[in-house]
Amino acid sequence: MLRRLLVLALAAVPPLAASQPAVAADPIMPLADVHAGMRCTALSVVRGTQISSFDVEVIDVLSAEPPLTGPRILVRVSGPAVDATGVGPGFSGSPVYCPDAAGTRRNAGAISEGLGEYGNHVALVTPIEEILSDRPAPAPAGARPAGRIASSARPLAGPLTVSGVGSRMMRLLSTAAHRAGRPLLAAPSGPAGGFPPQDLRPGAAVAASISEGDVALGAIGTVSYRDGDAVYAFGHPLDLLGRRALFLQDAYVFTVIANPLGVPDLGAVSYKLTSSGGHTQGTVTTDADAAISGTVGAGPPSVPLRVVARGTGGRIQVLDARLADERAYGLGLGLSTVAPLAAGTAIERLQRSLAPMTMAMCVRFALRGRDRPLGFCNHYFFPDQALFELSEAAGLVDAYDLPPVPLSGAEVRMRVTPGLKDDVILRASAPRRVTRGERIPVRLSLHRRRGEARTLLVHVRVPRSLRPGRHRLVIAGSGDGASGAFAEELTDELGIIFDLGDTPREPRTLRELAARLRSFHQPQGIEARFHRRGGGALVFRSDEVLFEGRARIPLIVSRRR
Repeated sequence: MLRRLLVLALAAVPPLAASQPAVAADPIMPLADVHAGMRCTALSVVRGTQISSFDVEVIDVLSAEPPLTGPRILVRVSGPAVDATGVGPGFSGSPVYCPDAAGTRRNAGAISEGLGEYGNHVALVTPIEEILSDRPAPAPAGARPAGRIASSARPLAGPLTVSGVGSRMMRLLSTAAHRAGRPLLAAPSGPAGGFPPQDLRPGAAVAASISEGDVALGAIGTVSYRDGDAVYAFGHPLDLLGRRALFLQDAYVFTVIANPLGVPDLGAVSYKLTSSGGHTQGTVTTDADAAISGTVGAGPPSVPLRVVARGTGGRIQVLDARLADERAYGLGLGLSTVAPLAAGTAIERLQRSLAPMTMAMCVRFALRGRDRPLGFCNHYFFPDQALFELSEAAGLVDAYDLPPVPLSGAEVRMRVTPGLKDDVILRASAPRRVTRGERIPVRLSLHRRRGEARTLLVHVRVPRSLRPGRHRLVIAGSGDGASGAFAEELTDELGIIFDLGDTPREPRTLRELAARLRSFHQPQGIEARFHRRGGGALVFRSDEVLFEGRARIPLIVSRRR
């Protein structure tokens, strides 16, 4: 169905400096005046930014029955603009104009859903009366949330279009989409040289975006109606979340990809190949049953995100984005999705391959009125682990609302070193009899992958709480088995965008939030433990060598010698 169009892509054009002149509203046609056999005209962009027209024949008028949420107009489209492709995702919101008894062209509604018909020429139109009932809410101005933030996740219905994301992140996102049963589309980020700002008039391509800049996330459709600065689009909801504060943008259409089968669940449907959006022209303020709506003018409150990745030889990658701040409505910032996508893309652009690497990452969340930002720094041998922890940390900031964090910006800085030193623990030896509280020497036999064997001496403190008797000391590398595990966890974390994954437990105070963020700092190295459960104590730290494998040493513990 056409309501299933969402776009994740690049959009690097700055917002317009001022709102456009007010536009006179088109006359409307009540649903009672619409009847079978009417010959009408629809408007939509099928190439670039030029609005094209095509013919619409009214087949019938349908009453409101499930799964429809209101009455619909059943139509058949034709004409050079749609004969080869039919209508599909991206055509949502295309206004339909029908002549009244006096021959005056009136807006009867907007194309909103497809029916899976071969050729994609039969569709449903949401009546204009339904669309105009979802009037734009006032733009947010210092509003406070009505309730607690349930989650920073944004459940986005339908196909997701992605551009500007590295191949590694694209594969992980595709896996998450497949698990959720959602199709995923890849698209170019925009035309070479950009495109000029477009007037958001009926028939123009329009985007409702959660973020803008080098990484943008949003939905692409068509403007259905314009009344002064009020803009109505899509003819169906985005997420049906009510009050919103999203970027209202224009967009560019490369072409319409033809697939006559008309089976959206299999990705077999015609759709518009579009940019992610373009110039920010205002704010989407309402996400309701029959349309999204907003106002041309000032953009929504937003928070900047910067990702900086540095490599050897002075190479650097910088990605900047702005995230629409919807925390006033309990909808978060989308940090837990956009931040790891941007960081993973920066790493891949820097490395230009998926070769092994060692990296350091610092994550900072700047707060207004606080000199020191919140966050953590850590060293990693697996980039997926770094991106997973980044997503979890951003999710904590997104979910905290006691009171809402006065977040003024988020920054991720990474230093990437090609290559990985990987030592495997083969054996370990220690004194047979030990006493509680004693610090004992443990000699480890190591072998570097594709390298030489060596030994390493570490010292382990025997806990005073151990009961006398036989025990087993386990020596293990902190990276043992982590590579595949973190890739799986990162996939689950990215699945939040498809309404998968769990919501993190909400911190109760700002101090607890700061402590939760600091807890992501976990030094790497070799751990020792005497208990079967629970984590071990770090007995040897290394930010340059990954230790894998484990060894078990039987010991006899006494109270004293």
